[in-house]
Amino acid sequence: MKSIKKVLLASLMLLFCFVLSGCQTKESHPKTAKPSDQPALMKTENVDFRLNFNKIKISHDKKTFTGGTSLEELKQLFGEPNKHGQRPAGDVVLDSYTWEKDGASIEVHLYQNSTVARSIANFSFKRREKITKSDFQKLQTGTNYKQVVEQLGEPDGLFQSVSSDKEEIQAVWTSGLKTKAASADIRLYFENDLLKTKLQNGLD
Repeated sequence: MKSIKKVLLASLMLLFCFVLSGCQTKESHPKTAKPSDQPALMKTENVDFRLNFNKIKISHDKKTFTGGTSLEELKQLFGEPNKHGQRPAGDVVLDSYTWEKDGASIEVHLYQNSTVARSIANFSFKRREKITKSDFQKLQTGTNYKQVVEQLGEPDGLFQSVSSDKEEIQAVWTSGLKTKAASADIRLYFENDLLKTKLQNGLD
């Protein structure tokens, strides 16, 4: 069982490696938005789809992987999935479910009916373009995920998974960025809730 848990994360990373290789979205703003930004946030198309994604709970039990959102709870949030399949992850098989809405896609992997990985892609908030290169440069390694969201707002795209060794988050911001570039983004990698790597493209 120990070997199963150790390879779980590596297998999930291969299944979800969309974030740091490029996650496409539309526009933007966060659940933790300041009051002045809330009207723009609420005008975002399918904002409930994105914010319900935040309600998906990843298992934090690194021994049994229990306690994550169940399939029944996922259906309450999103209805019946558009796709269902099974994916090998080391010596175990994960149940994979996908929900799609107007181009945006949520994918969740469950181990024994408990969520161990989740991702959202091709979604973008609508929000004021205020995040600058200076804001990006101020992000310090070791900062926790919640603090980063308070600074930048909710990410447009996100991947999160757990294994017996660690928890990983890869987050992408493609909206709310101050830029003249046709495409710009911020990509952050967190390990055990702490910022480890940061990348940006096209910020002014």
